[in-house]
Amino acid sequence: MIEHWFRMRQQCGACGRDLERGERDYFIGSMMFNLVLAELLFAAVFVGIMLWQWPRVSWEAIQFGVPLGLLVAPAILFPVSKLVWLGFDLALRPDAASHH
Repeated sequence: MIEHWFRMRQQCGACGRDLERGERDYFIGSMMFNLVLAELLFAAVFVGIMLWQWPRVSWEAIQFGVPLGLLVAPAILFPVSKLVWLGFDLALRPDAASHH
């Protein structure tokens, strides 16, 4: 479904479904999923590193790694968040094409 890292195909390669609903600002929801996924991933990695290094946590590394991770994670998760949003939206608002 993903043509390029920052661009989805117009249609699904398996079923031919249009991947855009044709609504203005449709993928704003994917931005929300992107931020939530990035923050959850950050929290899991942060807690994991702290538990792994406890009681000698490298606070200096965390001080530089956290902002870098929070900048990189949304770009890495971008295609995933668009697909999650599409699946979530289709589950809640199926259209006529989903009944074929």
